[in-house]
Amino acid sequence: MLGVDNNYQYIDWGHPEIEGEVDANGIEVGDHLGTLSAKIVSPNITIGLSNYWNVTLGQIIGIRTMTWGNDLESQHHRDEDSSSDFINAVGGLFGDTRIMLRYLMINGGAGPGHRLFFGGGLVIPSKNTLTKSPFALPEETEDHRHFSMSEGVYKAIFETQYFVKRKFNPVFIGGTFSIEEPIGESEYGYKASRLIDLSFTAFSGKVKLINGSIGASLMVRQTSKGYWNGEVAPNSESTLVIPGVGFLWNLSFGTLAVNLQKPYFLDGSFTGTEGQAEETTDVYQISVSVRKVLDYSIPFLDW
Repeated sequence: MLGVDNNYQYIDWGHPEIEGEVDANGIEVGDHLGTLSAKIVSPNITIGLSNYWNVTLGQIIGIRTMTWGNDLESQHHRDEDSSSDFINAVGGLFGDTRIMLRYLMINGGAGPGHRLFFGGGLVIPSKNTLTKSPFALPEETEDHRHFSMSEGVYKAIFETQYFVKRKFNPVFIGGTFSIEEPIGESEYGYKASRLIDLSFTAFSGKVKLINGSIGASLMVRQTSKGYWNGEVAPNSESTLVIPGVGFLWNLSFGTLAVNLQKPYFLDGSFTGTEGQAEETTDVYQISVSVRKVLDYSIPFLDW
């Protein structure tokens, strides 16, 4: 199966001024205001190794862009994107590579029934990452960037999926649980957060008005504290709830899915900022995914 996920995230953010911060002319910078957006494309391929095992290889490619809504210059923020190098960042378009191996433990077949998957995998970081903490002490501050395409950290993945296909609405319902656990630190001294996701999804049968299915989702995401050289990274610990709506079409070229999501922070804020208590964020996400199952077999896997 070939697939590609296209994701767009938009964050409108702001927080009060950082005490003592001045621009090159000695003028106080004032409040920090801006936007952070991400345009991500993730091509992937899934190969069935047998009737019960498959392996998926995916690659993140994209760009993160920040705008700075203040006329005065700041050491923390400016109009910039992740494609270019900076003082504390290796720029580029490539994010992490993901390899997942999944086992189908329960299979209801083509009709109604239960499906249970267990999986494990590895996140392989790219070189497009931060090379120095953006959270230095005030007397040590210099111009720096807060974001990159990769955290630069290898991670182990555990995942389980459980879904039920039914004859009545919602015809497809279930959920996933996953954990991403960092394996050591990056070569620059960053230890990433543990990421835990719990999500629930339900889809209707075909709706004549759109000639497709309508769905709803709810995800809870929790991240633990991250560390730069043993020091806690501000805002690395957070809890989000992410409701969403989705649409699904079976078309001649494959399966097309469109999802709209609105994350809400129950605790913390988006990682990479200074961790101000009065920080405000407004986040929106949209994803468009395409899947195509190929009628093709690899000779040495026909077992």
